[in-house]
Amino acid sequence: MGTLDFVLQQVQERFGISSSSAPSLLSGLVSFINGQSGGLSGFLDRFKQAGLGDVVSSWLGSGSAAKTISPDALQNVLGSNTITNLASKAGVTASAASSALAFMLPTLIQKLTPGGAIPSRLPSDLSSLLSSGASSVMAGAKQAVAATERSWIWRLAWPIVAAVILGVIGIAIWRGMGAKFDPQEQVRLASERASAALASLKPGFTPQDLVQVLNIYVINFDTSSAQIPDYSMAFLNQAAQAIKAAPAGTVIEIGGNTDNTGDEASNLTLSQQRADAVRNYLVQQGVDPNTLVAKGYGSTKPVATNDTDEGKFHNRRIEFTVR
Repeated sequence: MGTLDFVLQQVQERFGISSSSAPSLLSGLVSFINGQSGGLSGFLDRFKQAGLGDVVSSWLGSGSAAKTISPDALQNVLGSNTITNLASKAGVTASAASSALAFMLPTLIQKLTPGGAIPSRLPSDLSSLLSSGASSVMAGAKQAVAATERSWIWRLAWPIVAAVILGVIGIAIWRGMGAKFDPQEQVRLASERASAALASLKPGFTPQDLVQVLNIYVINFDTSSAQIPDYSMAFLNQAAQAIKAAPAGTVIEIGGNTDNTGDEASNLTLSQQRADAVRNYLVQQGVDPNTLVAKGYGSTKPVATNDTDEGKFHNRRIEFTVR
């Protein structure tokens, strides 16, 4: 198993992201890097300008001491719109995308900078980062190259294979752009991934591991309501058991957030009520009250644009962080 394949597997297991969404996230990140002025060098400059030069230095080359970056720090560097776009194309929440991308980035940069040298162009052999359909075609193409690269037949076949690859990628992009946003489907998918990820937490997990899993889930409150939906109870019951098993001294903040609909004062009150509702429910399930802090932020911490229904959906959220 290659390094990146192993990382993708870890992303699926740690964050409950599907086997199709994980490669899509990584593919989107590579495309974003390619689109930067200066390529990979320009991409890394963004982190250096944000005061993360020492972190970037630890990523270069194949050493094992690469420093991690928090999801919030990654979002600050790339911008919430970028994270939201990558998440949308992969079919995951912005929070899950931030966590997964932050986890993958150090290994990706190490893979792209053998010996610590930053290439002026990314290597062409990145087929494993494409979507599953495109990857299958690319894999077939590589086998064909190995079998016929010394033959004149390959020179005739290559344009056809290339056209098929581009066609598959184009169809995938077209489907992604044309897909209609469905909040209920997003909630269903998030519920499946979060429950699976929570169930797979291994003994000895860290508080950060826990909140990353909790943030996969989506509590989709009704408009102007702080009543926890009935369908969320099962997951919160699971969450309560996991929080009770967290390391001693763990304190988790339950952050309530809204979109920008309505005035800020009302949003702040509503967000606090929603955070309190989640905290109170978890305490009712036996969680130590000293473990949980509820904080409402209103619409002051958006993770997506408020110009679309999808963006507002992502901004209306409960976000767990380690205090």
